[in-house]
Amino acid sequence: MSRKVGLGEDIRGQLAAHLGRLEEEGVWGLEVKATSAASTPDEAASTPAPDRESLEEIAAETVGCVLCKLSEGRTNVVFGVGPARARLMFIGEGPGRDEDLQGEPFVGRAGQMLNRIIKAMGLRREDVYIANAVKCRPPRNRNPESDELEACGVFLQRQVEAIRPEIIVLLGRVAAQSVLQTGEPLGRLRGSVHEWLGIPVVCTYHPAYLLRNPADKGKTWQDVQVVMERLAAP
Repeated sequence: MSRKVGLGEDIRGQLAAHLGRLEEEGVWGLEVKATSAASTPDEAASTPAPDRESLEEIAAETVGCVLCKLSEGRTNVVFGVGPARARLMFIGEGPGRDEDLQGEPFVGRAGQMLNRIIKAMGLRREDVYIANAVKCRPPRNRNPESDELEACGVFLQRQVEAIRPEIIVLLGRVAAQSVLQTGEPLGRLRGSVHEWLGIPVVCTYHPAYLLRNPADKGKTWQDVQVVMERLAAP
């Protein structure tokens, strides 16, 4: 009685015959190259996206920027500081006198307060990325104006897209309203997790405000705990 051959058994038979012919021809092994689809998640994550700009490329463009009137009185463009793949990013409103002179954000008294917040989170300043909504110092440390925020917003967005942090903390009303494109007061923006460019965003008080109003440090700690929980989540 004839035996019906299953599809899998038939393929195995063809493969065995093919390998036998290769062996007769002196071929003892086949080189198998892994395709991109077979790469592990870790390997895929470590491969940079081909269209992702580098921070160096974006920073180079800001050096000669004259898109708004803030460029007229600056000493240095204050682009940002931190690792290019930081998990956490802080965004303030704009550089002050110390920042303008040194070319680095949050290096004055407000920067010392921010450093204490970062340390309380169990992190180091060099673990996070720090930037501002505008890259040049407003005269007499006034708040950045809408046209200035709009002009610099192009660079800030590219900066965030290059870093792709897991979460962003917006420091103060100006940064929060500018990034989230809202007129809501900071008190209402606090206590919720927002989203910008597909990234979770938490709003809290600016370190300079906390220097003047130390009683609100507890509220900032509440906001920071939300960030810490997000970073600790698998």
